[in-house]
Amino acid sequence: MARCVYTALTGGNERLNEQPSRAQSALPFICLTDDPDLRSESWEVRYLAPMFGADPVRSQRAFKLLPHRYLSEFEASLYIDNSVRLKVSPERVFTAAAAGAGLSLPAHSFRASLLDEFLAVIEQKLDDPPRLAEQLAHYRESHEDRLAGPVSWNALLLRDHRDPRVIRAMEIWLAHLCRYSRRDQLSAPVAFHLAGLRPDLWAIDNYESWMHSWPHAPERRDERRLWGDDQNLRQQAERILALEAELAAAKAKFAAVSDSYETVLASRSWRLMAPARAIGRKLRQVSRR
Repeated sequence: MARCVYTALTGGNERLNEQPSRAQSALPFICLTDDPDLRSESWEVRYLAPMFGADPVRSQRAFKLLPHRYLSEFEASLYIDNSVRLKVSPERVFTAAAAGAGLSLPAHSFRASLLDEFLAVIEQKLDDPPRLAEQLAHYRESHEDRLAGPVSWNALLLRDHRDPRVIRAMEIWLAHLCRYSRRDQLSAPVAFHLAGLRPDLWAIDNYESWMHSWPHAPERRDERRLWGDDQNLRQQAERILALEAELAAAKAKFAAVSDSYETVLASRSWRLMAPARAIGRKLRQVSRR
């Protein structure tokens, strides 16, 4: 089976982590990135145009969730977040952790349920509160049983790229990330359920296990991850004001054009003169022969 290890890094928010376990492995280690100048000793860097030019977080999620598109030459992959460091060879992970479900990943070791994860994200200001509230309300209405169920920890994903259930789950997952919160742990259980996928959950500590350690976040600019900090709010407000000004100018321009067009169409003299203009054009054509 053609297999690989990969990560995804976008937006220049942190430095790429090197992986010492690369020296123990015959598998390719691939980093998907929107940075054409990125270089690495342990990763094969592949530049990809981001799916959303102004949204590096969701662009990163697209790289993370769609290996069947971006790494189609491989049949299976082990995805690791940039903040994760492998402690063993990926071959050992494939041998010990792969199962028949098509998707294997860790269970969350310090959240009891999906609802707990929602509350933590809201409390820690990791996304837009109205968007989180809307997503939670929709899930309460349509997927209340998922809220009481377990939540996964998505920094490690072992996937079979050929499994149609996995492909469908990943596509639904990305759709929910675009529609709702960018925090992928909030939409994972619902996406898996809608795709009819029951992933294998590893009972490992998320911080440290036989296969990994976490977090390793070199030079991460955490203030860009927080929704409620003053700098972020100022930037959002400035962008909204600028967009509102552009929209107002566009509306005024359209209104001016629309008014003049409606005035011309409503003009009785224009309607009366139109047939005369048509006759005049025909007479000029005849006179040129």
